[in-house]
Formats: sequence, C-alpha cells, structure tokens
Amino acid sequence: MIVIIGAMPEELKEIELKDDVILVETGIGKVNAAMKLTEAINKYEVTEIYNFGLAGASSHYEVGDIVLIKDAMYHDFDLTFFGYEKGQVPNCPVAFQSDKDLVDKVKKVLPYVKESTLFTGDYFMTEAVSVPYICDMEGTALYQVAHHYQIPLVSVKVVSDIVGMDEHYDNYKKFETSEGATLINDIYQKIFK
Repeated sequence: MIVIIGAMPEELKEIELKDDVILVETGIGKVNAAMKLTEAINKYEVTEIYNFGLAGASSHYEVGDIVLIKDAMYHDFDLTFFGYEKGQVPNCPVAFQSDKDLVDKVKKVLPYVKESTLFTGDYFMTEAVSVPYICDMEGTALYQVAHHYQIPLVSVKVVSDIVGMDEHYDNYKKFETSEGATLINDIYQKIFK
C-alpha cells in the first residue's frame, strides 16, 4: 500500500486517488504527523510514503516552485550540549535522507524540480535566513517515523511563501486557497499516471 500524506485538507483536497493508494491527513505539527503516519503503518502494509504539501522557503526560491526534498532535519531540536549536531535526534542520523529510488522516480516525471534540505519545527517561520532551505511543520517527523520502520519516503513540496516576504500572511493564504492544492494534485498525477 502506498501512503500519500500531507498536513492540511487545503493541500490534499484535489487529489484523486488511484488503486492501492491511501490518503492520510495529519493535521499541523510534528506530533500529529508522527502519530497519523504511525497509525497508517500499523493499519496497512505500507510499502512507500510520499509527503506532498505546501512549505515556506528562503529567498532563493519563488512562490509556486516545486521542490524535491533531498534530506530533512529539525530546526527546533537542540542537544548540542550533549555532543549531538543541531537538529539531531539521539540514535538517528543528523539528517534523514529521501529514498534514492523514489527520488529517481520523481525526477523522471518532474525534470524541472528543484532540490533542497527541509527544516521542520513547531512554529511558522517568519524571519529570513541567508542559506537556501525549505521549511514546514511536519516533514522531518514523517522522515523519522519512516526511518524507524524502514519504509521508503520522499517529499515534494510546493513553495507557498517566502520567509520574510511582505504581507506574509495574506500572500500565503491567497496561494493556499487559489493554487496550492491544484499544483499538489498535478504532482501526484504525474508521479502516479
């Protein structure tokens, strides 16, 4: 069974499911994401996980960009005092990697896709940072669960807002309601045609 997972109904509302695919809506935040994916894994024989959703980005990207996540880490997890890298969970890699075969599958049907690291935390980022990144509030938690269960996962994000942009909230909401779900469904249809 293939799991398509995203946080909000606004992101997933246009996806028309194919056979042997289930849709999981997690709700917002790392704990919700981990909980819902774990429930799905315990209920179904999950073979692949695809995380689709909207995400913020640094100024290196533009609203509407399609971005393949190459690796994912937390921006609000810090045990550096104990010798871990910033964002690293004990007994886990510093960054969780997207599955190579799924990455290749996505690149084959989305040759224009950009790539980036995903930073996940439990707050909506509004302060600009100088390094290129994509940010959300669920993705890395999904990677951590997939890593634990050893299930291949890949994430493809649609840039909904640029961190620090003018009229940040209004521009994000406008994109979310007008274009976001359509672009996510287009990605899904291309991967699963």
